[in-house]
Amino acid sequence: MLAIVGIAVSALSHLLDGVNGSDIRTALSRINWPRLFAAAVVTAISYGVLTGYDVVALRIVGKRVRYTRAALASFTSYVFSHNFGFALLTGGTARLRIYQPAGLTIGEVAHIMVLTGVTFWSGVLLLLGFGLIVQPGTVAVAGVALSYPVHAAIGGSSFAILAAVLVGLKRRAGRTLVLFGRSIPLPSVSQALAQIMLASVDIVLAATALFVLLPGAEATLFPALLLGYLVAIVTGLITHAPGGVGVFEAVMLVSLPEIDRASLFAALLAYRVVYYLIPLAIGMLLFGIHELRGARVRSA
Repeated sequence: MLAIVGIAVSALSHLLDGVNGSDIRTALSRINWPRLFAAAVVTAISYGVLTGYDVVALRIVGKRVRYTRAALASFTSYVFSHNFGFALLTGGTARLRIYQPAGLTIGEVAHIMVLTGVTFWSGVLLLLGFGLIVQPGTVAVAGVALSYPVHAAIGGSSFAILAAVLVGLKRRAGRTLVLFGRSIPLPSVSQALAQIMLASVDIVLAATALFVLLPGAEATLFPALLLGYLVAIVTGLITHAPGGVGVFEAVMLVSLPEIDRASLFAALLAYRVVYYLIPLAIGMLLFGIHELRGARVRSA
């Protein structure tokens, strides 16, 4: 992980070669308070949609938990994993601490984590497929130029995977999957569709929070930004870099060469504060309050 972060920071430094500090400060000054407020509102809505991941997962598992508890588990889990990486350890710990008092076992919490992970990746597949098909001409994904037949074929494959999963769930309606000796309930088609739509809306909102921080950006730029955003967050997740630091910024800069680098990097800095650091501070506060209340109950 440290090696990957080092490589990413080195690549980022190379990408910003020729961009001096004054250019970035000037670009930051163009991100006014209305833009920051708009990004904060979109971020809040995005995290609100994100809580639906756990709500749907709990229904699939067959557990009844108050929405406030599910929302706290989802929010804290994701802000921790977004910023610290290693979702199984960081986000998993938060979910376990919050769900155990409600009677959920470790196995059920693990199942919820698997389902929420599937939710996220289903949204990625849908948006990736849509973005690659509707983009005309050559598309540059993380610096790799793809001709239209190639990226359209990749997009079609994403749709084919989702369709195959939905057909499989339709045929196995009401059944369970036996894995490592455990019976795991499968989602219904309607629940799977809800997972796909939740993830798609969440990812679009997250990308929108970045888009509004780009002064002078035209609406026609959003599809390219969304495609670059998808590649950047997936790359950050695969590398397990904490918060995708360095990796996310480098991939975004490479994927969007048409945007002024100083302006894009300034927007990325502001985005990291709005979408990552402020929610992290709120999540740590809420998790701390939850732990204090739990300690009082146990001592009583």
